[in-house]
Amino acid sequence: MNLEAVGRRVKEARMKRGWTQAELAEKANLSTDHVSVLERGSKPPRFVTFIPIANALEIDANTLLSDVLSVSPKITSSQLSEKISALPIAEQRRILRVVDTMIQEANNP
Repeated sequence: MNLEAVGRRVKEARMKRGWTQAELAEKANLSTDHVSVLERGSKPPRFVTFIPIANALEIDANTLLSDVLSVSPKITSSQLSEKISALPIAEQRRILRVVDTMIQEANNP
């Protein structure tokens, strides 16, 4: 397991919310040191601590583990959807038009 990749995902999700490690630790009922160790990838996360972190961050475990799992299309779709939904509506529509064009071209070689 690439522990650094998991830790990086946790850190990215935490920073996206503008939280400090202490704030995440409080929300997940963990110590700040524990969150720090996890984010650095120093130790593998235990299930009983990983779930509270995912719940505190309001992010599914598949997303946090996507760098270390054999990613399924469903996970990839979820990640893509999350990124697109964060964009302004005009950009979302532009991306949808591009994707529709690409799908039409793939279906009509």
